[in-house]
Amino acid sequence: MYNTLNETLRSEAASGQRGITFILGESESVFCSYSELYESALSTLHHLRMKGVGAGDEVILQLDNNREFLIVFWACLLGGIIPVPLSVGNNEEHLAKVVRIAAVLNNPFIVSDPQHFEKLGDWASRFENASDHQLSIADLMKQPEGKISGENGTVLPGDIAFIQFSSGTTGDPKGVVLTHSNLLANIRALKERIGAGAEDVFLSWMPLTHDLGMIMFHLLPLFCGTSQYLMPTWLFIRRPILWMQKADQFGATILASPNFGLKYFLTAYHKTASKRDYAWDLSSIHAIVNGAEPIDVGVCELFLEELNPYGLERKAMKMGYGMAEACVGVCIQEQDEAFRTYYVRRDFLLVGDSAVFLPEDSQGDTLALVGTGTPIQDCRVRICDDLDRQLPEGTIGHIQITGDNVTSGYYNNAEATEKLFTSDGWARTGDLGFLVEERLIVTGRTKDIIFINGSNYFPHDIERIAEEGADLKVKRMVACGIYNERTGTEEAALFILYRDKPEEFLSVSEQIRRHLNRVLGLQISVILPVHKIYQTTSGKLQRYKYAAKYKVGSYREIEAELTRLQRDREAAAHLTGRKPDGEIEETLFRLWSDLLRRERFDLEDSFFELGGTSMLVVQLFEQIEELYPGVIRLTDIYGSPSVARLSRLISGSCEPKQIRFHMETVHLSPPYFEAAENGAENHYRMILSGTKRNRLRSFCLNRHVAEEAVYLALLANMLYEISTESKVSVHTMIDGPGWIIPFCVDFATIDTIDELLNLANAKKKPGEALLYHIDDIGTEVARPKKGQALCYLGRKEWKPQRGGLPDHFDMMLEWEEAPGAAVFNFGYNAARMNGTRMRELFLSYADALESLLSLEAIAAETAQQ
Repeated sequence: MYNTLNETLRSEAASGQRGITFILGESESVFCSYSELYESALSTLHHLRMKGVGAGDEVILQLDNNREFLIVFWACLLGGIIPVPLSVGNNEEHLAKVVRIAAVLNNPFIVSDPQHFEKLGDWASRFENASDHQLSIADLMKQPEGKISGENGTVLPGDIAFIQFSSGTTGDPKGVVLTHSNLLANIRALKERIGAGAEDVFLSWMPLTHDLGMIMFHLLPLFCGTSQYLMPTWLFIRRPILWMQKADQFGATILASPNFGLKYFLTAYHKTASKRDYAWDLSSIHAIVNGAEPIDVGVCELFLEELNPYGLERKAMKMGYGMAEACVGVCIQEQDEAFRTYYVRRDFLLVGDSAVFLPEDSQGDTLALVGTGTPIQDCRVRICDDLDRQLPEGTIGHIQITGDNVTSGYYNNAEATEKLFTSDGWARTGDLGFLVEERLIVTGRTKDIIFINGSNYFPHDIERIAEEGADLKVKRMVACGIYNERTGTEEAALFILYRDKPEEFLSVSEQIRRHLNRVLGLQISVILPVHKIYQTTSGKLQRYKYAAKYKVGSYREIEAELTRLQRDREAAAHLTGRKPDGEIEETLFRLWSDLLRRERFDLEDSFFELGGTSMLVVQLFEQIEELYPGVIRLTDIYGSPSVARLSRLISGSCEPKQIRFHMETVHLSPPYFEAAENGAENHYRMILSGTKRNRLRSFCLNRHVAEEAVYLALLANMLYEISTESKVSVHTMIDGPGWIIPFCVDFATIDTIDELLNLANAKKKPGEALLYHIDDIGTEVARPKKGQALCYLGRKEWKPQRGGLPDHFDMMLEWEEAPGAAVFNFGYNAARMNGTRMRELFLSYADALESLLSLEAIAAETAQQ
């Protein structure tokens, strides 16, 4: 009997040649025995120790490669180091989440590759000696020189194995503490419940950063001493059919998928089944664990019906309920039973209601709920009222759990830990449900989290980000989840306090929709105006009321009117807009129309602003690859996100010449370009805090301008003072990271600072000016000519995703928010620019900002008003 996970790996490494097959494609895979995994982990542990990582330190894993991920994960466990698995994301909220989580930890290190460190700019700016805590995966994978030391023999059952943060993209991070004993208790119970043994074959596409992927499909098969096949999530998204193809090829017996994965697979299957004759044998599968998000009965029934001809039995679908606070599993369907469906009345599902059961063929307001089985070994479940008093069987209430697999709390978060547990030590799950014959049926959530495609979204963060992207005087919004009966999935809805004409609301909703998609990667389904914001007496938003009103059709009339107005607008735009020209544009337009479900859009519209998501990008790329194989890369869609631009890229790829964009520059006298070794630094820093920061905010409030407008205006004015021409240009980013737009101003037409501020404050939208993308700059933008300099200003969190900008821009001014302060970082291209002159330039900028916020200037302005 193992006492720690380390003992499990050590034992399996010594016992035989079984291990992990990493699936890389249809015909490509790499095998790694448990023995090789153990030896590689010891090698990486040696490097971690050489980098100063000691027992008890935390290591954030930001790795896409499953093999590298597991080697570093086990290196941490063997050394008593605490791994913190986090999914790798590219949008700004996801990157900010990594920084927020690092702030929760005591002595965090981070393992990734140089390209991802570039994206995590905030990491380096917020933590002391952060560069020393950035660990390159390439360095950790090198073979050590000389003899390496062994694992840490002092690891105990009660020690932390790893910290599991929630899969949510936003919200305050809470790290679930999971000890070796917690995990082994859950693993033993899972083994017993699903009947896993040494002859089973596990196959998973779930990410290893998710508890289902890590615990049930890596640690459990290791514990069983059996084979495991790991398919990267991106490969499943790109080729979902490959999941069943590999199940047939390897004789898989145990699989898993959340509800959205089953639906995603079925969509691809229905497109291809008529064209291909699949000869799969799925009869060896005895468990497909379905959990991690609300379960849709219809999707499960359809999945089983479609795959039954290939030998998949109905009882193989194992419904489960779990949470990170319980390692992974709380309840799972029993081995020899098919899942049960319970039909209940929708209007009797409040806390304290007795569930009203109905026949399967009942008409009206009937809800089909799936039973998730009985609690697994060493874990207990109870249903309680609002005062934590246990309720009888069949009564809806709060689901609470206790057991050896349940966490002791959240890492470095005593307040959240206290809220987690009842006075008698049971953990609150935040979910609602009831018990029937000891089987758990989940009815809903007391939490407001919205589940979409396996990710969690917090309504208050959706509201916050939507407010940032709205040109509204009164910004009051409510986000909630709504259930789409047609698709069988949960969707996000946003209700906005708005009392003007519906025609004008269309522009507001489109602006918000695009902003949410760009920042969060969230395609919001419903945005509607409302005349009232429902709140409790204490001011809390009553989000459930909007979902309930939408469900019964209270907003049907305004929704229909907005749909009609939108069609009229699109039709008018279609009459005046340019039509697709040529075979490539026509093909791309058709692909976009099918994927985005939009009949009309402009050829210059951004795919992402029209509702494109990362999953749709993959589908778009696959279809383009079939038509034009090898012409573009997946990342090219991000760099050229309109039909017109992508069409030019595809057609131009067959021609020898390459289009180059012209970027506006600042003309300076020769001394500014006399680069020399003069002792000057090429990076300078300034902090605006305390009283000065408050003055700046007051100044901006009085002038009705944004802070970035002040920074931009001052930089442009500073460049004008040293320019040989009256026209200057500063490149900045709009609406988030990636898109570059020039701020061009002719000072011969500017008379006052107010005119300059108003000009800088005017937000340019896509289509109003020439835009560049970061990806374009390295390949399509010519370097500035002699005597000309490219200048850039932007937020630090919008730091370029690749290393191209510093190579092309000669001057860069970035700022970031810190507690009570704004931090400015100025850098320049030392290979072109004179260091002494650049230092003088930055000091001039600091003086100008100081002068603008001086007490005398503020007093004079107040006196004039």
